[in-house]
Amino acid sequence: MNLASLTSAVTLFAQDAAQSRYSGLYTGALNQAQQQFCLDSKSLWADWPAVYPTAGQQTFSLPTDFMFEKKVTYNGIKLNPVSRAELEREMTDTRWDTVTGRPTRYIIDPEKARRSLTLYPIPDANSAGFDLVMTYYPMPADMTQPTDIPLNGNPIMAQFHLGLAAWAAWYLLQGEASDPNIPAKKKALLDIYNDCVSQAAETFQNTASEPIRLRGVRNYV
Repeated sequence: MNLASLTSAVTLFAQDAAQSRYSGLYTGALNQAQQQFCLDSKSLWADWPAVYPTAGQQTFSLPTDFMFEKKVTYNGIKLNPVSRAELEREMTDTRWDTVTGRPTRYIIDPEKARRSLTLYPIPDANSAGFDLVMTYYPMPADMTQPTDIPLNGNPIMAQFHLGLAAWAAWYLLQGEASDPNIPAKKKALLDIYNDCVSQAAETFQNTASEPIRLRGVRNYV
């Protein structure tokens, strides 16, 4: 389904076939839906092109669509995440950001001011030049044109498109509390969405060891 057909599905779910009640809100709701789906299912991921740090090179810019990392390796060896606060607690007699050697850990700074991945220790002459690889969960590109396909156009995600339409309709119905039939309608829509999230996680096995975070409902493990 593309943006045009998804919009049609949302209008049916929201009982707004004439697109009069939520006119102008459908595209925004569907873009919200695909972002939420990526956060909840962790089924859309990408590989950061490998970089080869030189001696003394410690910090690398994150991809522009970065949400959070799945795995980071250096020379094929998995690195462990660590916080700046933890390194400061460990390094009581020297600055952690001056230590050199083979990288064993990494820090992710996703805030706008930094948006970087930092290696610890800093690669030295003996450990530089190997491949630094990151697999990460990307923020899906917004849909703007009727022919745009959600979830970065990934064809294997087509089976979950109906779930996006259901979540978008659920989102739009939040302001319709005066109708006594709306709560049951919203629950049915969220059930459709949750089923798609669970199927995506099970199919792609990207969340086998951690709970799926669903907005407004219980966690599934």
